[in-house]
Amino acid sequence: MELLYYICGILSVGITYAVFLLKRNQSHYHDALARLQSFQNISSIRNGDVKEKINELSEYIKDVKSKMEKDQYSSVSETNNRIGELNKMTGVMNEKITQNQKILETNISRTSTEINTIKNTLKQLGQDPDFIR
Repeated sequence: MELLYYICGILSVGITYAVFLLKRNQSHYHDALARLQSFQNISSIRNGDVKEKINELSEYIKDVKSKMEKDQYSSVSETNNRIGELNKMTGVMNEKITQNQKILETNISRTSTEINTIKNTLKQLGQDPDFIR
């Protein structure tokens, strides 16, 4: 009988200790769940803030990109206008150069004929022994 009491005592102590451990584990589990929920709430709030900032930055990037494209196109149009002006100026200069070339050719041909005339005159003077002509 004493053995039965001893076994019942050991079993009751074991069951009591098991119940105590289960209660303690359950309270730790509930604490862990509460902390997990708190961390999830905080992370979801931070995630929302980060998403808002990312959306703001993407809008800012889009604005900067559109402004850069506008600036690029305006500089391209200014460059095209400048190239048009330079094209007109080179056309005018080309016309002036061709006119000067024609004048130069006529002057050279006139000078050449004058030189030939002078040569012929000098030749005739050189052939005339009396210098009468």
